[in-house]
Order: sequence, then structure tokens, then C-alpha cells
Amino acid sequence: MNKTFETTKYKTADGKHICVEVTIEVKELLEQTDRKIRSQGRQDRRYLDKREYIDGLTDSSIASPEEDIVDFICRMDSYEKLYVHIKKLPEVQRRRLILYYFHEMTYRQIADIEGVNHTSICSSVKRAISTIRKNFNK
Repeated sequence: MNKTFETTKYKTADGKHICVEVTIEVKELLEQTDRKIRSQGRQDRRYLDKREYIDGLTDSSIASPEEDIVDFICRMDSYEKLYVHIKKLPEVQRRRLILYYFHEMTYRQIADIEGVNHTSICSSVKRAISTIRKNFNK
């Protein structure tokens, strides 16, 4: 059994880099694992960015140090207007909009819960958005 070894640089849990001699199969496995970890990190960052935006809808703190108080007040005013318009929607549209955007459910998941076709959920959410857009700048 003649196995080929290769030297690879590996990052340990404490952040140190070490050189290790491993078989080609193990090296490929380490590289594959590293790619999965980096991919998951990117997904986590996208999720956190999205959560930060959604949490900002109710947050009373300034989101970034570059944002001045005037921008902050304008942003909070816009959020308040958005909430007012969401509250004015019919209960069914409001519920579906909240489930879709804030609870990140799919049209099919909402349809399964309500026992309706997913196209009715889709059109209901679109009508809600249209209503909010139409009334937002009045």
C-alpha cells in the first residue's frame, strides 16, 4: 500500500497555521470542509445583515456610526409610517405580509397553514405591497 502524501497548511481552532503531511484524500476532504465553512459564513453574514435590517424596524438605536441624527430620524419616521400602513391593511393581507417578510415563510408554507392555494397568498401579498406603496407618500 503505497500512499502519496502532500504537505498542506491547516488552520487550527485557535487560529494558528501548521503544516501537516496528509494523504491526497484527506487534503481534498480538508479543502472541501473549508469551502463549506466559508460558504456557511457567507450565508450567515447575509442572514445577519437581513436580520439587522428587520430588527432595525423596531430598534431605537442608530444603525451605523456614519449615520447622523437627521438620517436616523428620517429612517425612524419612515418605519413608523410603514407600520401605520401595515396596520391599515385587511387582517388577512397583514397576516400574510408579516408571515412572508418578517417570519421568512414561503407562499407555500403560508398556504399550507391557511389551507388555501399558494397563488392566493402570492396575490394577497402583492396587493398588500401595492396598497402600501400607493398610500405611503400621501
